[in-house]
Amino acid sequence: MKKILFALLAFVFAQVTAIAQVVVTGEITTNTTWTKNNTYLLNGFVYVKNGATLTIEPGTVIKGDKTNRGTLIITRGGKINANGTKDQPIVFTSNQASPKTGDWGGVVILGKASTNQIFNNISGLGAIEGDINNAAGDGLYGGGDQPNGADDNDNSGVLRYVRIEYPGVVISQGNEINGLTMGGVGRGTSIEYVQVSYSNDDSFEWFGGTVNCRYLISYRGVDDDFDTDFGYSGNIQFALVVRDPNVFDGAGDSNGIESDNNAAGNDLTPKTKGTFSNFTIIGPQTPAVGNTFGRGARLRRNTEQSLFNSLILGTWPNAGIRVEAQNTADGALAGKLEVKNTHIAGVATPVAINSATFDIATWFATAGFGNTTSAAAADLQLSDPYNLAKPNALPKAGSPVLAAGAASFTAPRLADPFFIDVTYAGAFGEIDWSCGWSKFESGSTTCPFEVVSGNITQNTTWRKDVTYVLNGYVYVKNGATLTIEPGTGDKTSRSTLIITRGSKIIADGTRQAPIVFTSNQASPKTGDWGGLVILGRAPTNQIFNNVSCLGAIEGDLNNASGDGLYGSGDLPGGCGYADDNSGILRYVRIEYPGIVISQGNEINGLTMGGVGSGTTIDYVQVSNSNDDSFEWFGGTVNAKHLISYRGLDDDFDTDFGYSGNVQFAFAVRDPNVFDGAGDSNGIESDNNAAGNDLTPKTKGTFSNFTIVGPETPAVGNTFGRGARLRRNTEQSLFNSVILGTWPNSGIRVEAQNTADGAIAGRLEVKNTHIAGVATPVAVNNATFDIATWFNTAGWGNAAVTNASDVQLTAPYNLNKPNLLPTATSPVFNSAAYTSARLQVPFFDKTASYRGAFGLQNGIVNDWTCQWANFADGANLCTVGTQDFADFVSDVQLMPTVTSDFSNLQIDLKESLDLTVSIYGMNGEFKGTQVSQRAAAGEHTFGLDVNNLAAGIYFVQIQAGSAVKTEKLIVVR
Repeated sequence: MKKILFALLAFVFAQVTAIAQVVVTGEITTNTTWTKNNTYLLNGFVYVKNGATLTIEPGTVIKGDKTNRGTLIITRGGKINANGTKDQPIVFTSNQASPKTGDWGGVVILGKASTNQIFNNISGLGAIEGDINNAAGDGLYGGGDQPNGADDNDNSGVLRYVRIEYPGVVISQGNEINGLTMGGVGRGTSIEYVQVSYSNDDSFEWFGGTVNCRYLISYRGVDDDFDTDFGYSGNIQFALVVRDPNVFDGAGDSNGIESDNNAAGNDLTPKTKGTFSNFTIIGPQTPAVGNTFGRGARLRRNTEQSLFNSLILGTWPNAGIRVEAQNTADGALAGKLEVKNTHIAGVATPVAINSATFDIATWFATAGFGNTTSAAAADLQLSDPYNLAKPNALPKAGSPVLAAGAASFTAPRLADPFFIDVTYAGAFGEIDWSCGWSKFESGSTTCPFEVVSGNITQNTTWRKDVTYVLNGYVYVKNGATLTIEPGTGDKTSRSTLIITRGSKIIADGTRQAPIVFTSNQASPKTGDWGGLVILGRAPTNQIFNNVSCLGAIEGDLNNASGDGLYGSGDLPGGCGYADDNSGILRYVRIEYPGIVISQGNEINGLTMGGVGSGTTIDYVQVSNSNDDSFEWFGGTVNAKHLISYRGLDDDFDTDFGYSGNVQFAFAVRDPNVFDGAGDSNGIESDNNAAGNDLTPKTKGTFSNFTIVGPETPAVGNTFGRGARLRRNTEQSLFNSVILGTWPNSGIRVEAQNTADGAIAGRLEVKNTHIAGVATPVAVNNATFDIATWFNTAGWGNAAVTNASDVQLTAPYNLNKPNLLPTATSPVFNSAAYTSARLQVPFFDKTASYRGAFGLQNGIVNDWTCQWANFADGANLCTVGTQDFADFVSDVQLMPTVTSDFSNLQIDLKESLDLTVSIYGMNGEFKGTQVSQRAAAGEHTFGLDVNNLAAGIYFVQIQAGSAVKTEKLIVVR
């Protein structure tokens, strides 16, 4: 009874806390945090000053008082850390029961970056509009009065996943505060995923500054949507404008974009030269009576603002794009103001000019600019752009904005690494980045996609009910852990996920619910996106910036912050992090990776740089990679159950001192997919590029591999070798099978020092079967009788003429390869584990067969079942038909009636894959509680049912390829 009472009291207290309102006035001069348990009321102008940081928790609501014109001002040197999330955006809104446009002030951020303003005869200094400046100078922006001048890298904090609603209070006639005002804000500030709705003045206005922004929404504002002045020179990508035909500035000056160099339109510097890309500007569909809307984009007063890859549609009475004044036109003719790959539809006057000698129509239509006009907005084929209650600006399938040539990033203005090189024009491609956090008249948006960009710096979970879309290079850094739930989908285009040193990925899928990284293209192809990169602190023989045991990963992934480094030569422990832990990859598929960064420079499917032995990698498939499927750059990580399917370059590549162990892996090659340089190998291994003696030496140990080369080579086939061992490597191969057409041999040893290692026993190939390869073994640039070495008595190697001699079921079936040996195959009972290299506990020595698959206790265990995927779909091979007793001596579930936990006791006859999952009465999946390779012997696993409702459930135990079910009753 006491427990229940305390719970009720806690609930009541939580509710009281949740609705508490905190009134904020005056100045915030020390670091302050606003929590989501309170609602904060801005009463008058509230200044964050004296270098203080205001931190606002995700989900917090801040209201602006109408009577006293509540406004939040972040002064120069102060910071705002409003880092919301997609699920818990931070909301600034009105305190009125029936909110209206202009109920309160807005959010003002002031920094020390450049501006061309002059205040009190000081160049580079301005006073923000809206009567915000006071005697203390709290409304000043820019760095003209600072000892070191302006700081274009100034950092005013973070605005992320933020909504600003009903701002724009009238201070005096024609003098309102904008929704989000930015004065001299520097590029050290992060602004993304921000929506301004129902603003009574401009939604967003930049007064000078250099800040970059992404994912902005201006919804049903009164004046301009995006206004740049006084030397703003930042970059903005992905922005949406939605106009209400009944809401406009009575002066006839409501524009989607408005830009001036300054009020006088002179040559003061820095010039206004913001670069906008991927905007969708939706004007009113049908103008209201007396409509005084202006232009989709008004470029005037000597601005050098540029617009790329964008869409302008709707009724804009004064033109889609209008250039005003001769000096503005002169800038356009000189290429300082650019409009390219921009599409104007349904605007009666697509382009216009005012007070200038300038043939704007000819300029806009210049060959190579990629601009287009059309009579009807419907020609753009957007889904539902004029639905004010719930606008949908995503292009339909077949829309011209998705077509090749609809977008281009070749202009020098777009060379800044800030810009994400997408293939579509407008704010959206196939993914709606507004979903989950934005809000329109019909309420908050929801959708099954979440766009991920930039850095993940705190522990984050990706859920299985959401598809995550990577935009650009996404780094998990600062020790953060990214956890991915089983069954989660990750789609991506021209993007890469990088787990940096000290951070972790926990992608622990299940056989029934694997985690899938794939392309977001309707017709996916090899090399659609980057891949998965894991970087750790384990040893490598690389040298970077004169630091031994440190490398920079390939693919242009290293940045100024060193997020592409691997190894530990620069860390206090030196090269001693062999057991470093970068997390878990288990039951994971990586499809269509390998994007081309530059000629000959691609990203692999799974790249591992200095990954340590504390990391778990098991049951991972890489399919249709445009570079190597798996590549290890140094490190000590072990791996089991790997699949390389129809890759272009090498299947398994080891370099720079990799010394881990891999068991149970196979590669299947497509005869029409190969590296044009003739270097497509099943296995490729080097000590390093120079082939010298730098340590640690590359000495990975591979066992139970099946390497299936092409059955019939394509015309011009330039495949290489089943295994290419070169450049002083000490890589070894045991208990394996190589078959197919490998023009340059099954196994080839290159360079004298590599051959010397083989002769000395540092490089071993034993109990390995080469079948159907015209030249089973070969040597290059070395004095070495490789055939005699390969056939050394007692080593158990064999070479036969026909691939069929190894009697695999259907190795060349590309749509559904079956590498299981038939009953009379010679691979059975042909493995041996006598080599010292195989004496580590990692290797499962019960596998008495060569290759990736074989019999255990008389039953073939196909470990690809259910989670792997080939051309004809997931490999849904039959499981559960074998006798459970062949694998398990005893199994007990106790108790069978429980409210919290039950113990599963199981005695395994052999080492095998063990999966324990719970299902409801109607077969609904409730989760996997055990998924691991379990050793022979007795085990006890605790099953947690605290999150299950009362009812009857079934515990499914899959041991190897056999299944047993036990009943479990949960009571409450």
